[in-house]
Amino acid sequence: MHPAAQDRDLPEEPADGGPRTAVTCPFCRIVRGLAPAQVLRDWPDALAILPRGGGVTAGHVLVLPKTHVPDVAADPLVSAATMRRVAELAAEMGDCNVISSRGAAATQTVPHMHVHVVPRRDGDGILLPWTPVAGGSRRPGPDRRPWQARPAGR
Repeated sequence: MHPAAQDRDLPEEPADGGPRTAVTCPFCRIVRGLAPAQVLRDWPDALAILPRGGGVTAGHVLVLPKTHVPDVAADPLVSAATMRRVAELAAEMGDCNVISSRGAAATQTVPHMHVHVVPRRDGDGILLPWTPVAGGSRRPGPDRRPWQARPAGR
């Protein structure tokens, strides 16, 4: 466990079945030293941990902020600080994917912002959701974009 343990009596799940909070969030529990994790890097504002099960390839790392935010869009300052840590790791890795999902439809399963840093090499066989497949492409194309371009800062 991480040495920052403070309150060892936090519940595992919300008592009322409601949404996870900083008290019940599994990543917050790791940050506070209340749940096991292999901590690979510990910064003042973030942790890099080995994903449970080892990840999709050797060297796969999760970077999570020590502040509880539910996703990458919830607090731009926390997200930016976390991405700085991600960039530091990515610079050491070379070719890699940097992935953060927001919401269930985007495959987010833990409602605490986190970023996967996945080392890549030619022919590693790892497929992403938008990886072209035989007989066609899974890319949305310009006429099927789920977002609209808008001026920066709005």
